[in-house]
Amino acid sequence: MMDQFRSFDQLRTSELTVLRHGFFKPWFELTDGQFCYGKLSYGNFWKTITVLEIEKKTWVIKRKGVFKRSFLINDTNEMNLGQVTPEIWSRRIRLSMNDGFEAVYLNKKLISRTFSLTSDQFGDILNVRTALWSIKRPFQISFDLNMLKQIPDLPLLALLGINLVLIKQAKAANAAS
Repeated sequence: MMDQFRSFDQLRTSELTVLRHGFFKPWFELTDGQFCYGKLSYGNFWKTITVLEIEKKTWVIKRKGVFKRSFLINDTNEMNLGQVTPEIWSRRIRLSMNDGFEAVYLNKKLISRTFSLTSDQFGDILNVRTALWSIKRPFQISFDLNMLKQIPDLPLLALLGINLVLIKQAKAANAAS
């Protein structure tokens, strides 16, 4: 399964597309149109466990508790690597990694289809843009290729951004019904 992904070190473009596969149990593929760089899938039917995979790494995202807002980022050995916490009364989602890296996912404008990851240390890291009326290609991810050298976990951050947008969309759909 791991050999199906191409290494992010071989990436030559600064924009990746997310492809949706499946209907009842969807999974998402991070691609440049030619090669697959990563995958987002769900560990169970209720989508409480998210699995993020790239060439040589796999991360598992779970809620901290049943009634908690925070998500834990674990590796396959259940070793905690970080935490994602939505701020109260804000649209910001704070990312805190155990290695000291901190950043914030947010929509910079009130009505925007772009979900950005920013950091005090690195500035704008990546943008996840939601496509209008597209089920097969729901997102475009753009970032600076030089960030791959500075931030080794950029693939995790990109796949995590997709997951957070999917969670926000599900919450909005539930609130509308």
